[in-house]
Amino acid sequence: MENECLVLLLFILSVYSWDPDAGYVPSWTKMPGVTVKATSGANHAANIIDNDDNTHWISGSCLPSGYVPRADENILLNACSNGHCSAECGSANDLVKMTDGNFYTLSNVNVNTNTTGQQKAKMMIHFPTPIDLHLLSIWGIYKTETELRVTYWNATTVVLKSLQHADNYKQITITKVLNNVKEILLESNSNFQLKEIASIGSEGCRERITVDLGTLREVGMVRTRHWAGSNSATALTMLFSADNIAFTHTVSLIPNALHAVNTDLSPARTVRYIQLEYQLFQKNYEKVYCWEIDAWDHLTLWGKPVIANTQKNTIRNILGVNGIWGWQHSKYSSLLNSNEGPNLYNAVASHARNYHNLDWDVTSPSKDPQYCEMENNHGTQAKSWLNWDTEYSAWRKANLVIDVSFQFTNKSFPQKVWQSPEIEAFNLGKHFASHFGAAHGNGLVDAVEIGNEPWDYEASFYNKILKGMSAGLKEIDPKIKILPGAFQAHDKHDTGNYIGTRVTQNLAVNISVVNFHTYSFRTNSHGVRIGTYPEHSDSSFNSIRNIVRWRDSNMPSKPIWVTEWGWDADGKGESCTFPECVSEAAQALYGIRGLLILARSNVQKVTWFFYANSQYCHTLFCRSGLTASTTHNFVKKNVFYAFEGILNLIGDKYFLGIYQENDNGYVYLFGLSHAHVTGSSMSRQQLLQHASHIVAWKPVDISEVSISTIRVQLGSAINHVSIHKFTGQFPAINKTNVSVNGTVLDIKMSAHPVVVELRPSNVGSGQIVG
Repeated sequence: MENECLVLLLFILSVYSWDPDAGYVPSWTKMPGVTVKATSGANHAANIIDNDDNTHWISGSCLPSGYVPRADENILLNACSNGHCSAECGSANDLVKMTDGNFYTLSNVNVNTNTTGQQKAKMMIHFPTPIDLHLLSIWGIYKTETELRVTYWNATTVVLKSLQHADNYKQITITKVLNNVKEILLESNSNFQLKEIASIGSEGCRERITVDLGTLREVGMVRTRHWAGSNSATALTMLFSADNIAFTHTVSLIPNALHAVNTDLSPARTVRYIQLEYQLFQKNYEKVYCWEIDAWDHLTLWGKPVIANTQKNTIRNILGVNGIWGWQHSKYSSLLNSNEGPNLYNAVASHARNYHNLDWDVTSPSKDPQYCEMENNHGTQAKSWLNWDTEYSAWRKANLVIDVSFQFTNKSFPQKVWQSPEIEAFNLGKHFASHFGAAHGNGLVDAVEIGNEPWDYEASFYNKILKGMSAGLKEIDPKIKILPGAFQAHDKHDTGNYIGTRVTQNLAVNISVVNFHTYSFRTNSHGVRIGTYPEHSDSSFNSIRNIVRWRDSNMPSKPIWVTEWGWDADGKGESCTFPECVSEAAQALYGIRGLLILARSNVQKVTWFFYANSQYCHTLFCRSGLTASTTHNFVKKNVFYAFEGILNLIGDKYFLGIYQENDNGYVYLFGLSHAHVTGSSMSRQQLLQHASHIVAWKPVDISEVSISTIRVQLGSAINHVSIHKFTGQFPAINKTNVSVNGTVLDIKMSAHPVVVELRPSNVGSGQIVG
C-alpha cells in the first residue's frame, strides 16, 4: 500500500507540475540555434537577441573610410582586378592595389610617352555602363600637380580636383553627386602613387543586421528596439527572407523611434531571416544601433485566446472600483453626504479596493499596529488620528465589499528596515486578520493583497514577505481571501513584476486569488506608448491571456481578479494631454467592451482604476476616474453613465458564451442563469436557448465608422426586440424598438456596443448566422 501511495503521489506531481513560465510565449529569436550577422560591428551583433533591451549592437562608420573594404558599399572595390583599370602606355604596375580595399598597398603610376609624344603618368577606371558616384575618395602620393577628372557618357570631361604635394597621404573626398560617369582619370607630368580610390554609389551608406532563426518560422509580429542614433539614418527597412537571398515583404520603420516598436505582419508569413537595413546620412562617423529583435507567430506574445467559459458571477458582482480613504474629501466617509464617496460610486460598483498604506499603520514592520487602540479612537501606531473602522464601516454601509491592498514598497519600507521579513510580515498578517477578519475580528474586510505593486523589492525578499504575511492571515482567519501583489505572466525578463519568480509553488498554498493589473496600451510607429481599444492585437490588454494560462497551469482552482484596469481620458473640465489618453467617449465605450471581454475571460472580479480624476497631477493614471476630481465637484464622466447603463441592462445577467469573436464583430450572449450552461462546449443554437440578451460590437477604434451586420435567426414566436446602443456620450444609451419580420433579425455592429434585449417569447430555438 505504501508503494502504491508513493506511485500515486508521483503521478499527481507529474500531472500537476509547477511551471513558472506557463504564461510566457518565447520569441522565435530566443530559440536554440538562432544566429546574427551584421555588415559591421559583428562583435556586438548577438546583443540583439540576448533578452536585454539595455545592450545593443552598434555599427561601424561608413564614413570617412569605413566603407572602403566593403563590397556592399564601395562600388570601385576590386574594379582593377576585374579588368576595369588601365594605364597609358603601360606606365603603371600593380594596378589591382589601387582598388583592393587596403590602404597599406601602393600602385605606382609612372611617366611614359603617350601617343602624342607627351611625357605623362596616367591611369583610368572604365565603366561599361553609366554609373552614379555619390561620393569619391582618393588616397595618394603626388610629386607635382595631378588632375582628377571624370568623363561622362556624353563625352564631357570635368576636372574634379588638382591634387598637390600637400595632399599626400590624405583622404581627398569629392562629395558632389556625379551621374552617368563613364571613366575616372588621374593624370600628372610626374610619377605618382595611389594607395586607394573608392566610391559610394547611388545606394549610399547602408548597414544591415540579420537574424537567422535557424529554420522556417511563421512570423506574425516583430518587436524591434531599433533607435538608429541622433539623426544618423534617413530610412530604416525591415525585410524578410526564406533563403537569405531574396529579401521581400519590406516594412518601413521610423529610425528615430526611441522605444520598442511592434510591427504586425498581416497576413503572417513563413520566413527564416529577419533583416534591418539602415540608410545612413553621408556624414563622418555616423553609426546606427539596434537593441533587440523579437518575433512571434500570428498569436504574438499573448498566445492563444482564453477559452470562454460560462461566468458564475453576474456583471454587477464582477465590477468594482478603486478608492482611497475619504474619497478625496479629506474626511472620513462616514461624514459624507448620501451622494458622495462610497454612496456615489456604489451605483456602478459591487466592491471597492482601498490602497491601505502600511506606513499609515506602523512606522516599522516590526511594530504592532495597535488596532485595538485604534478601535477606541486612539489611532494606529503610526497615525494617532486614524481609525480604519470608521472608514471601512461607511464603505460596508454603502454595500461595498472591501478588498484591502496592503501597500508597501522598497521606497516606503526599504529592505534594510525589515530585520526578519518573514516573521515581521507574519505578525502584521496576524494583527490585521485578528481585527478586520470575520473569524475573530469585525469582518469589515473580505480580501487582503500583500502589496499592490511591490516590484522594486528583490524577488527572493518579496517571497519572504508573501510567505510570512499570508501564513499570519490564514492562521487567524482561514476564510479571508489572500492575494499576492499584482504581477504579469507575459514577460519573464521584466523581473520586477514577473509572477514566475514572485509567486512560487511553495508560496501558493495560502493564496486564494491570482492578482493582475491590465491596461490597454500599444506603441505606435514612433515607439511612443499610446492608449488603444482593448481588442487591438498589440494592446497590452491581451496580457490577460498569459495570466489565465499561468493560473490554469499552476493554480487551476483559484480565481483571477483584475484589480486595476481602465483608460485615461479628458472631459468635465479636466484635460488629458499625455500620449496614453483617449477621448471621453472612447473611455466610455472601451470601458464597456473591456468589462465584457474580462467577464468572458473567466475573471471573477474587475476593479476600475480610478474612482475619480486626481486633483493635483496631470500624468498617466491621473485622468482615469469615473468622475472628475473634487476641483470639479466629482461630476460624472461619460464612463460612469456607460457603466450605469450596462448594469441596468445586464447587471443581473451572466455571460453565457460567444456567438462570434472576430474582426467582423464580437457577439456575446447573456442570460438570467448560468445553471446547466457550459459556454465552451455548447453550440450557438444551444446557447441561444438560454439567452436573454445579445451584446455586439465591432472591435475597432472609436474613430472607425465602418459597420458590420450579423443576421440572427430566432424562434417563430418573435414580435419585436429592444436595441440599446451605447453612445459614449450623455445620455449613455439610445433605445429603439425593432419589429422583427418573421424569424430574422439583422444587428448592425460598430465601435459602439449594442445590447439586444430579447422578449421572453424570443427565447427558444434559434441560431445566429454571420
